[in-house]
Order: sequence, then structure tokens, then C-alpha cells
Amino acid sequence: MKFSNIEINNFRQYYNSVNVDLETNNEKNIIIIGGRNGYGKTNFLLSIVWCLFGDKISQIDENFKKEIQKEKNYSSFMQQSINWTAKKENKTKFSVSIKISDIELPDLRTLSSNTDSILIKRTFDVASMNETLSVIDVASTLEIFDDESDKINFINDYIIPIDAAKFVFFDAEKIAEIANLSIKDEGSFINDALGKILGLDTYETLIEDIEFYINSLKKEGASKNLQEQIINNEKAIEISEDQINNLEEENAEKFKEIDDLKKKIREYDNLISQHSKQGNSTYDRNAVIIEIDKLKIKEIELNERFNELSEIIPLAILSGKLEEVKEHLEIQEKNELSQNSSKENSDKIENFIELLFNKPPEPDNSTMSLKDKMFYYEKAQSLGLQLFSEESEYIELEFEHDLNNSEKKLVTDAINLVNTQSKDLFESTIEEFNEVKVKLTALNKTLSKVDADFEDELILEYSSKKETADYNITEKNRQIGENNQQITKLRSDIVRLNQQLVSLVKKVDINEQNKLKIQKSNQYIDVLHQFLDEQKNKHKDSLEETILSELKTLMHKLNSEPNQTKFIEDVKVTILASGQGMKITLFDQDDNEIRKESLSSGEKQIYISCLIKAILKESVKNLPIFIDTPLGRLDEEHRDSITKKYYPALSEQVVLFSTNSEITPKRFKEISGNISKSYLLFNDGVNTNLKNGYFNNYEN
Repeated sequence: MKFSNIEINNFRQYYNSVNVDLETNNEKNIIIIGGRNGYGKTNFLLSIVWCLFGDKISQIDENFKKEIQKEKNYSSFMQQSINWTAKKENKTKFSVSIKISDIELPDLRTLSSNTDSILIKRTFDVASMNETLSVIDVASTLEIFDDESDKINFINDYIIPIDAAKFVFFDAEKIAEIANLSIKDEGSFINDALGKILGLDTYETLIEDIEFYINSLKKEGASKNLQEQIINNEKAIEISEDQINNLEEENAEKFKEIDDLKKKIREYDNLISQHSKQGNSTYDRNAVIIEIDKLKIKEIELNERFNELSEIIPLAILSGKLEEVKEHLEIQEKNELSQNSSKENSDKIENFIELLFNKPPEPDNSTMSLKDKMFYYEKAQSLGLQLFSEESEYIELEFEHDLNNSEKKLVTDAINLVNTQSKDLFESTIEEFNEVKVKLTALNKTLSKVDADFEDELILEYSSKKETADYNITEKNRQIGENNQQITKLRSDIVRLNQQLVSLVKKVDINEQNKLKIQKSNQYIDVLHQFLDEQKNKHKDSLEETILSELKTLMHKLNSEPNQTKFIEDVKVTILASGQGMKITLFDQDDNEIRKESLSSGEKQIYISCLIKAILKESVKNLPIFIDTPLGRLDEEHRDSITKKYYPALSEQVVLFSTNSEITPKRFKEISGNISKSYLLFNDGVNTNLKNGYFNNYEN
């Protein structure tokens, strides 16, 4: 399947009709769209995602979600998406169309027999606030479906499932954050990725539906008082989730305000530089300001990382006790299994003896007395225990923890969380944060010296406004931090409320009929889990092989001299229990685990890129891949590796949105044999369009 053509009409920077040919072939699978920052690369990507998924775009990517939250809601976001020039001309509609070819289509009477392409078009009218979606047969130019839900299902089933979209359209720089996920969250991510690509999500959804049905059955027999408690818990969870959404929307709005303030600060700095005298200063004022801005961004990043690490300090202190509790729980479970097994064998032996000696008929003319029966009964019991009883692994404990499954899982998750965050990472974060603060202080003093001889009242006014804007940014960042702490607390409350809900449901007196239904439903769930595990195990070895192979190809530390230390020697994929997904572990040559959070930003991007390629390789159909900031955090050596060896083999169609500092004209030339088409975004100050070619090599 390929996206052969895209037409953007009055969407954001793109005025009137902007038509882009994306045809590729087997030898030339790459399309490069170049452009400076702010010229519309991200909005080009957004236009495609919006065309396919409409108001569901917030489910695909956290950045799309934040963009919508900045405008309060989807409708406001759409109102702001019409091109400004078109709006001034009183045009009210904007649209995006995608022509898709080489697609496997369902057998529908509305489709022409010779068709191999379809056109998806989404239109929004800001006057009526109406949005329309069309799925058109290119051969006949007729609409294939009448019903809206059929169109949505067609895109989800035959084009790209919405849950798999985040692995098809993504910012390569931001995906590096996946490497920082906890074991549980990384497991969920990989589980989702593989599930969506392989179509296993249908079975996951079925399990969720059956579990919902089981919970409904359990609640049926609850007393009035118990029902009220259950309802109150469910409402409390719903309220907490609403509060989290409100806080996230508030944060998104503050981020937008911060962006506006940063623009004003840049304006003030330019005005100060234009009206000031350099005097005897040997410093480049603009260079100092740029360095201060970079350090401020780094300070915010380190602050967020420090806050995340601070949350696990109590767990780290108690890690020894948590390990003791975990071991204690494991012994409890073994004891319980041992007791159950022993009781089961004993019951079977008793039943056998009962059937043998105490159930008629007996042999004709039997003279066996009660005393004889008792003798053989005791002998059969003794032999049965000798022959069939398993060796007991029972270990005597002073006490037992009374924890339900959710509470036991919390203990395991807490230990995993501590294990993923090393002491070295905590200390290095503090050290790096202190270094940034020292550098900022020094640079601010330098800036003060440069500005010390300013006497112009206009300059003093700009300086005062800049200081106010700086203070407002600091204040808004503080408020965002407070909101994030509140969000963390609310999420903890939701976990606690869900545990209480499980405990309340356990107290319900379930009738025999519902018990039977629950028993059968759990059997179905067990079968589905077994099927899913079997499917994942089939792909486990292939994932390990592809990830390691790609890492060795791309990571320069793995391509060192033979006598030097190897960086990553092996990759293991583990299927986690209870539907928690899959864990990927990296090992060095001494079989020591390499913690992914200890990798550099560039190495994280390489690792996640290899993971995504491994997952896509398992897909039954070839998907087009669209990547923004393709070489984001990589150093020069890694940029060369990923440009030459990764993207040309990633998919049959790879569309890269790049600046000239990422894919330089030199790199462009080196992979020109793989490039089918290239375009350059240009902006007239208001609108963006495309011209053929790339930086320093385009056609007017």
C-alpha cells in the first residue's frame, strides 16, 4: 500500500490547492520534503493524519493532543486551521485528499472491477462547523459508502488502524522518550505496537469486553449499601479522570502562553540589539542570549526529570523491604499450590477407596468382614500416599500477607520502577542541573555587563518588558509543575480507588447461575490469553534477531575494532505475565543488562528506531512511513548510518520531513539513488508552497 498523491487545500499554511506527488518504486522508495523550522513540515504531517482520522487525531500522538488542548477543544482547533489568506477572502472550507494505491480492497458491489486505487477526502466548513468524509473509487469517481461508520471502519480495517498510526506517522526525535518508560509502560507500548500491526488488538478488546461482562455479573447480587459504595467509587474515578483532563488542558494553554512570551522576548532582544551601542564589550550579545535560551530549555528538562526521579525516592529507600515482601508472597503462593496439590491427591485417593470398598456390588459368596475391609482400606490409603503424593515444598511462615492480586502487582511494579531508575542516573541529573544553574548565572552576569552602559530610555523600557516576560514564563512553568504533581497524585488516587473497587466487588454474594457464567467467561479469557501468548512467542525470536541486527548496523559503538569492548552483545524479548505485554532487555558481552535510560539521547533514538523497524517487519502488509525530524538527536556518525542504512530499507515508501542541518545536501547526494522525489517548502511570510528539488538543488 502506498500514498501516491496528497492534495492540501487551505489547511493551515497551505493556501489554495497544494498538490504533492508521492509515487515511489522498488529501487527508489524515499520521498524527502525539506523545509526550515516553522515552514509547515509538522502541519503537512498533521494534514494527512487529520484526513484519515478526523477528531480522533488526539488518540494518535501526544503532540497532536496538546495542539488541540491549546485551542480548548477539537471544534476550536478546526476553526483555527483554515488558512489565514483564505479566511480573509471569506472562504470557509478547507480539505485534504489522499490517493492510495496498491491496496487490497474488500469485495464490494460499489467498487469497479478494475480499480486499484481509492481517494480519501476530508472537508471542514468553519461557517457551518460541518465535517465530511468521502471514500471514493478512483476508477468510477463514485462514493463507495453511504454510512459514515462504514467509511471509518474501512480506513481502520483496510488502510491504517488508528491504534497503529503512531508507528506510521511520528516525530523521530520525540520517540526516543519511549526508552525512558518503565518496564510496565514499555511492555504496554510494545504490546500495543505488535498487537495493532498483527491485528491482535481485536482479541485484546474481546478480553476487555468479557472482563466488563464478568464485573457486571458480580455487581448484580450486591446489596443496596454495597451498590452505593461501588457507584461512589466509580464516580470518584470518573471525577479524577476529568480533573486530570482539565489540568492537562490548563497546562497546554500555559505552554501556548509561554510560546507567545518567548516570541515577545525575542522581539525585545532584537529591538535592544538594534538600538544599543556595543561599547567596549567584546561579547556578542545575540550569541549570549541564544546560549541562555538553550540552557533554560535544558533547565526545564532536567527539572522535569528530577521531579520524576524524586517520586521513587521513598520506594528506593524501601526497596530491600519490598524485595522481602515479594519473596514472602512467592513462598505463600508456593505453599498454597503445595497444599492444594496435596489436598487434591488426598481427595482422589479417598474417592478411589470409597468406590472400591464401599460401593456394591461385591463378588458372589464374598466373606470379607468389616475388619478385613478396614485393613485393606488403610493399606490402600498408605500405598496411595506413597505412590501419588508429590514431595511437599511447604515452608513454614510466621505470618501471611493478606493482599489481593492488584496489591501484589503493585509491589512488583514498585520494584520494577526502582530497578529501572539507577542511583547513577539520579546523581548525574542533580550534577547536570547544578552545572546548568552555574552557567546560567555566569551568562546572565555577562549579559548584565554588556547592557550596563545602556542609557537610552527606549532600551530600558524593552529591558523591563523582557524581565517581566521572563518572570511570567518562570511563574507559568512553576504552575505547570504544580499541575503535574496534582496529575500524579490523581493517577495514584485512581489506582487506589480501582483497588478498593476490586475489594468491594469481591464482597458481593454471587448466585450460582452467575458463578457458572463467570466460570465459563474466565475459561474463554484463559483461552484468549493462551492464543495471544502463542502468537507473540511466534514473533519473539524474529524481533530479537531484527533489533540486534539493526543495532549492530547503526550504532557505531558496535562497529568498533575487534579488540575493543563491545557495547550491545545480545537482545532478549520476554513475554510478560497477565497480558502486560513484552519486555526488551539489552545485554553487554559479559551478559550484564544495559539499562536503556543510561543510553544517550541519540542512542535511545537509534534503539527505538530499530524496535519500530522490527515491529513493522512483522506486519502482514507493507505500510507507508512518514517521519518528522528524522535525524533529530543523533550525532554526525549516527546520522550517516541511519540515512544510508536504515531509511532505504525501512519500508516500500518512506517520506522524510527534514531540515538542511539533518539531511544535508551532501547526505542527500549520498542517498540520491534511493530518492524517488524531493521537494522544498518555501514561505512568502504568510503561506507555504512546494517546489521540486531540495536545498541548494531545486527547480523554480
